Amino acid sequence: ALESDELAALFAEYLYRIRHWALGHSARYFGKNDVGLFKGVNVDNIEHFPYVESLRITHHYVDEYNRQYHRKIDGQTKKFPFHLDQMIINGRRFFEMASHYQAQISLIVDAEHGSEPYFLGHGLTDNAQLILKTLNGSNKQLKYPARTRPGDKYVRAIFDCALIFYIDKFGDAFLSSAIEKLFIWAYSLRIKQQVVQLATMDNHVIYHNVFRIIKDAIEPSDVLTIVLRTLTDSDNKNNLRKANAAKDPLVKLFKGMKYYE
Repeated sequence: ALESDELAALFAEYLYRIRHWALGHSARYFGKNDVGLFKGVNVDNIEHFPYVESLRITHHYVDEYNRQYHRKIDGQTKKFPFHLDQMIINGRRFFEMASHYQAQISLIVDAEHGSEPYFLGHGLTDNAQLILKTLNGSNKQLKYPARTRPGDKYVRAIFDCALIFYIDKFGDAFLSSAIEKLFIWAYSLRIKQQVVQLATMDNHVIYHNVFRIIKDAIEPSDVLTIVLRTLTDSDNKNNLRKANAAKDPLVKLFKGMKYYE
């Protein structure tokens, strides 16, 4: 069972933000008025509307599969195939969904914040490893002490949410490329802004909405081929006051990936 604090953090920091941003809506504060976002259907009581049929079939098939005597022989179980932007089924499936995403998101965030060259059991490219090590402060060659500032944490939040949404949809397909692309998308905000606040983070997502792209994508390439602008010193407000762009670890990463001239 999930503790209430864990459940609140899961919904406020991840599920609410991802679902709202995927719809193109602002996602600054998760309050009582937003509970409707997680309003689901009761598949046993609702009429046989066409839009419910795929959920109804999946719901009953998974239960029936797990009940069959064959499972006592082969030891297999089938979990309900949850997706972050799908319609929610009320009751038991809602709590299964919450437990599923608590485990899934913890796994992704722990892997992402770790220092291993492997991510969810898969080797990463040098660039993807360098990005994660720098963001986590474990890269001794490229120190990033500013990562603990409030603004940098907001940027990390949109990077984390975008990567979670991508993995939820495409699994580990082209994972290194996804880390690289989503890093450039998220951290261009940090380089372009002297101050990053909650509203700044939210507006960046809404006006450059990679969540909508992931939601509508059919293949990973639909996400990985999006065009992101190359930045220059004239875009860089983060280093303007101290004039230290050449030493900035984010700028160095962007330059290494040909996204800063």
